[in-house]
Amino acid sequence: MKLHIMSPAADRVDFKVPPAPRLSSLDGKTIGLYNNLTGGADIAVDWVADRISQRFTNVKFVRYGGDLMPGRPALSRGNHIDEEEAARIAAEVDAMIGATAH
Repeated sequence: MKLHIMSPAADRVDFKVPPAPRLSSLDGKTIGLYNNLTGGADIAVDWVADRISQRFTNVKFVRYGGDLMPGRPALSRGNHIDEEEAARIAAEVDAMIGATAH
């Protein structure tokens, strides 16, 4: 009998895009909340939005994931944000928080 041991870890991906600059404050900002519909992702972004709302005033949240945006791609773990949709989202929010796994 032969035993094959396989790792569930994904291959490492090195991204060439540097992180966005840190915002000086979240007061008065619009924060995107991305949920790719995996188990618990909605709970995670809701929890983060609640904590941010407790610390900062006048924060607006825009939710992305599923078919929340009429006329836009339905986003899920099977249908990712492409470059065009990423550019549209970037024009709508000051920062983005995402939950993509369970």
